[in-house]
Amino acid sequence: MQKPNVIYNLNGLTDVMTDDLKMIVDKNLNQKMSSTLKKIYAKWENVEVVLKVTVSKVSDWYDWDFRFEYDGQSLDYSRKWFAILADLVNHAFDNFKSRTLSK
Repeated sequence: MQKPNVIYNLNGLTDVMTDDLKMIVDKNLNQKMSSTLKKIYAKWENVEVVLKVTVSKVSDWYDWDFRFEYDGQSLDYSRKWFAILADLVNHAFDNFKSRTLSK
């Protein structure tokens, strides 16, 4: 199966936090989004799927923006003042999966 192009813009995260974030994103792409991605790639043969991940550590919380793009569609999911890095990734993918399947 094709893989989405993931673009990261990370500010204020340690190397460990960066590695953890990337691992959680990969896990969500390979598990939670797997069937959704299969449907996208089956429907649009040469589609490019891009996930843009922007996370900034601000004091004790994170501001972030995730953008999921495919076939001219753009799904955005942003939040400010989120405390748990893993939860923000999981929330974003839950949101993308439900919004993608509803189209």
